[in-house]
Amino acid sequence: MIRRFIQGLWLLTLFTLLLPLAGSGQEGSSKVTISDQEKALYWRHKDQISRTARECLEKVWATHLEFFRKWKVSKYYGDRNPKLNTRQKRLEIVRKVGAPDWIVDEMEGISCVGLTRRCLKEGFEATGEPGLKALWKKIDADVVANGVSGMVLLGHLQQLGWKILYWNPKPQLNAVWDKEEPTLIAGKPVSWNSGVKDANGNYIYHPSWGLHELRYQTVMNKGKYLTLRVDDRETLVGFDTRVPESFKQAPLFVGVAHAGYHVFPGAQGKVIEAHSMRNLDSIDNLEVGPFNPLAPGGSPKWTRIEKYRSGVVAIAP
Repeated sequence: MIRRFIQGLWLLTLFTLLLPLAGSGQEGSSKVTISDQEKALYWRHKDQISRTARECLEKVWATHLEFFRKWKVSKYYGDRNPKLNTRQKRLEIVRKVGAPDWIVDEMEGISCVGLTRRCLKEGFEATGEPGLKALWKKIDADVVANGVSGMVLLGHLQQLGWKILYWNPKPQLNAVWDKEEPTLIAGKPVSWNSGVKDANGNYIYHPSWGLHELRYQTVMNKGKYLTLRVDDRETLVGFDTRVPESFKQAPLFVGVAHAGYHVFPGAQGKVIEAHSMRNLDSIDNLEVGPFNPLAPGGSPKWTRIEKYRSGVVAIAP
């Protein structure tokens, strides 16, 4: 009895010491609020907004495929890739693949959150409502002011009535994932208790790490994922590779993996995601697949060093 009490006290102490970590990562912070009037206006046009945003995602994907198949480079280049951050750098690659120079001026920068913002903007503006155009401008400005944070974006969507679901297909593997991820990409020294130390005993962290067990415990015990209130911590937990049919009915969704390190939009169970660091001659600048993180061919897509295994997703009403 006493032994079990001591063990429980030790676990509680450890969790308390690590709790500040639950707020570490890409969450950003925002004091911008959405009024009842703005929310009501959104609800009057929510179906059109979701439909237009969904069509935007499909259009960008189709344009990407057509352009790449024709020219062997992507129309959409990663806007964080230092190898592509000038017209001249992109032009050199265009010439290398034998494409005409003029296509360089057809290219557009893109990122995971950039694609999401682009299509949500189209949705809001397609209504023709000045109030909704202004609302999106307010939301987007706050997202940008907070480091182009996907977490801040989800917070605003939640204010509009979107539901926040925690997703983790196999939480019994949290500890295994947490042990593996620091071996995939090195962390850097941090001043807080990340739970991971380097050879010199210093705490280290990398935003691509999921910190799955800590965030899982915070969701289950506190109902919070970083700064977000979680509305549903059951539907997308423990599904392994069998995604619930209810999720496949969502008219539009915006997900984040690993505290906002990656943002992935989609609809009706299908993810259409963009990347900000891929090569210009890579068809994988944009990718599509069913939301199913652990399944072969599932999305969000992994790389050799980035394996997206948990996060939250906002589902449109």
